[in-house]
Amino acid sequence: MKVHDLRRLVSRIDSVLDKHLESNMVEYLQFSFRWMNNLLMREMPLKCTIRLWDTYMSEPNGFSHFHLYVCAKFLTKWAKVIKSLPDFQTIMIFLQSLPTSRWTDDDIFGAGFGGVSVKCLFPKAVTAVAGTT
Repeated sequence: MKVHDLRRLVSRIDSVLDKHLESNMVEYLQFSFRWMNNLLMREMPLKCTIRLWDTYMSEPNGFSHFHLYVCAKFLTKWAKVIKSLPDFQTIMIFLQSLPTSRWTDDDIFGAGFGGVSVKCLFPKAVTAVAGTT
């Protein structure tokens, strides 16, 4: 369900990115399932993961709701690069090995703050994409 919610949210934030993924037959399940199940732990250095999770703990429903906004920001952060990639294979290789190995607290702060920005822009997105409003 969260993977589908992510797609709906990203389509509202950057419909061109969403359409590029769709036109290249990239399903959100193919890359974001790991993001949802591992809470982005495998996508960045451990100290960044700890910093991100600290942010989750400071947000109401951080792990269950705010994580969706962070994942949306995380994906759209790479939108320019993803849109330049020509096909399924190159997109998937990029998404499965994002250039985050040298990320610092500043980078993860940007992702967390970006999640806050997305949440402010789409405050009811979690309930809206779930169809409960």
